Amino acid sequence: MVQQNDRRTDGGNITALYCRLSQEDEYAGESGSIQHQKQILMEYANANGFPNPQFFVDDGYSGVTFDRPGYKAMMEQVEAGNVSTILVKDHSRLGRNRLVVGILLEETFASYNVRYIAINDNVDTLNGVDDSVAVRDLFNEWHARDTSKKVKAVIMAAARRGERIGTKAPYGYRKKPESRKQIIPNEDTAPVVRRIFALCASGLGPDKIARILRADQILTPTVYEFRTNGVRHTNLNENKPYNWCGSTVADILEREEYIGNTINCRSYSPSFKSKKSKRNPPEKQLRFEHTHEPLIDMETWEIVQKVRAGKRRPNKMGEMDLLSGMVYCADCGKRQYFCRCGSWNESQYTYTCGTYHGHKEDCTPHTVKVMALHEIVLAEIQRVTQEAREHTEEFLRRAMDKHSSQLKKELSAKVKELDRTQKRLADLEKLFRAAFEQLALANLSETQFKALTGGYEEEKQELTIRSEMLEQEINTEKERMLNADRFLKVVQRYTEIQELTPEIVREFIEKIVVHERSEPWKKKNYTQQIDVYFNFVGQV
Repeated sequence: MVQQNDRRTDGGNITALYCRLSQEDEYAGESGSIQHQKQILMEYANANGFPNPQFFVDDGYSGVTFDRPGYKAMMEQVEAGNVSTILVKDHSRLGRNRLVVGILLEETFASYNVRYIAINDNVDTLNGVDDSVAVRDLFNEWHARDTSKKVKAVIMAAARRGERIGTKAPYGYRKKPESRKQIIPNEDTAPVVRRIFALCASGLGPDKIARILRADQILTPTVYEFRTNGVRHTNLNENKPYNWCGSTVADILEREEYIGNTINCRSYSPSFKSKKSKRNPPEKQLRFEHTHEPLIDMETWEIVQKVRAGKRRPNKMGEMDLLSGMVYCADCGKRQYFCRCGSWNESQYTYTCGTYHGHKEDCTPHTVKVMALHEIVLAEIQRVTQEAREHTEEFLRRAMDKHSSQLKKELSAKVKELDRTQKRLADLEKLFRAAFEQLALANLSETQFKALTGGYEEEKQELTIRSEMLEQEINTEKERMLNADRFLKVVQRYTEIQELTPEIVREFIEKIVVHERSEPWKKKNYTQQIDVYFNFVGQV
């Protein structure tokens, strides 16, 4: 036995019996079970006179990661100088990452005078660590890698079939008892999800919604899951069971599961050795519609997504206008900037072009008073809803004609811009080839070639990005169609509208476009065009 380190406490001299079982290892049957490992380790410790045996167990943990509670607890005792020997059933129980295991055997255990024994593999550091152990570590890692590939292949096949591959149901749902791959609404948490969406549709942001949930003492998703199913999460805080945060609310508001869709492959692991995942871009995610019962109707979902896209942020004084994030400049297309104009008088609050606010040479103010804009928007909502109720057929005919005309005009402009962009990309490709030929013929030096093509490359990257954006916008425009039934449903929910509220604004208004004044700011008499676009029917 190696002489004990002086740092070992008087009550120490622990023989650590370490057991580990991963989900993949469960297929090995009873011979690999935790109970079987415990039995072998305890019999070996007793038969060979190892003192003070204590179990450290990781059930359901992969060997490629060392972020395991049992392993970390054992290593804390090692670093405290309390462990004399570590026993494992076989060497792969310690881990399947050859680099980490090699450091443990050759450096860490040696520095703390810890003897390591893998019973079935005849590994005992008291006799030294020979090359066969390194070879065994390599095979253990290969096994983990091959197993990972097979498991991923099975999961991807299920993902492509549209089956849920997540291990837990989203907050607001629970797994169906007779079919664990399907989800159904959770009677406890589904009302909370509906309330979160309703609050957001009314104009509240994630942080304000989180404060409301904290005040009403609603259990956070992690605490609810732990108290209901005993499942722990890395963010679990049992001391603060109602500590909702804005990021949790924002995540709920962006999940398509709540409208009945399944989204697979949201993330991926770059290496089988790492459990840290990275976000997959939308084009690599797999999306399946109408796979389960929705908690949120499409009207509410679309209103919330418009609210989230606008992200009405408070200004420096903590104020947030009803129309923030919905007002745009007619000339540059940028959002209008909410401005108090150095006054506490609300009648002086204005919206100003965001481009002009930052770079006065790039646009003009397009200034409009906030109170005047509120009056215009309210009057437009009252006019359109009244007309929709009293003259439904005529209203729908005119709205359809105008909306179609607007879409065709927008689509035509974008198609023309896309054509110009793609032609310029083709021209750049020809210029690249010509420059390369001149370089090959020694008519251009390498420095001249780089100087010439450097500008081409930058322009090409910008045009490629713009081309992709235009193609996406064109596809979106083609999919946009008048949905009269959905607009009428919104109208029917309100008998008489006397004032603007965040909920009314988000339900009815898509955007507000402000044109420049006919006269300068200081002139009292002027005209100014304001275009109000409604959800589903556009400008009416």
